[in-house]
Amino acid sequence: MTVTLGFDVEEFDFPLERGREIDFDTQLAVSSEGLEFLLDLLARLELRATFYTTANFALHRTDLVRRIVAGGHEVASHDYYHGLTAGSDPAGSRRTLEELTGLRIVGYRAPRLAAASSAALAAAGYRYNSSINPTWILTRYNNLRAPRSVSREEGLTIYPVSVSAPFRVPLFWISLHVMPLPLYKLLCRSALRRDGHLNLYFHPWEFSARLREPAFGVPGYLTHCSGADLQRKFTRLLEWLKARGCRFSTTREYLGCDE
Repeated sequence: MTVTLGFDVEEFDFPLERGREIDFDTQLAVSSEGLEFLLDLLARLELRATFYTTANFALHRTDLVRRIVAGGHEVASHDYYHGLTAGSDPAGSRRTLEELTGLRIVGYRAPRLAAASSAALAAAGYRYNSSINPTWILTRYNNLRAPRSVSREEGLTIYPVSVSAPFRVPLFWISLHVMPLPLYKLLCRSALRRDGHLNLYFHPWEFSARLREPAFGVPGYLTHCSGADLQRKFTRLLEWLKARGCRFSTTREYLGCDE
């Protein structure tokens, strides 16, 4: 049983989506606070993960990108910018991240799990895409017919994020906020039994103590379990998975992209 943890490292622009103002320095500070917690936690538990990073964040916080690499984690692309009005530039993101890390970047995840052309990503030098959530989310997407496990398309490996079995309940970041931990564990077990792996994704900014600041306009279903509360809940989840004998791997290693 393999667990691939994915963290979307991006500018904290969630308030902008809700019509709130937030300056870029604050966006970086909130995301950086959560990222530092995650790097410390993974180091303490001796676990590795994949950090899907926007080139924009990496250019402004190269110190944290170096910490990701030094911790033995994978750096993958989360496109160049995360903003809703920003144009997609996976090729430019890959070049920038490779220049900053000195490593080959093979993985991609689109902001907000938007649709991405497999042919275009393969042409840009990527080997896998983890942008599919194979479920139905109101106003977001309907991927109930998409493969729930690893597949191939246009020369690219498609690695969806995990959903429960047999019903495709999403195990994404919001679920950890709103579900009691025993229920979330139960759904994780069902996915492990069905697929043999668990591909979970979160955002560093979720773990920031600042998420409850009224000016950000973050809804209560997220803030009721955020900051230190979410940190404790997430820690218990990782300790439970580790105690069950799960192997934690970077995505590129699990998919064989190091070969």
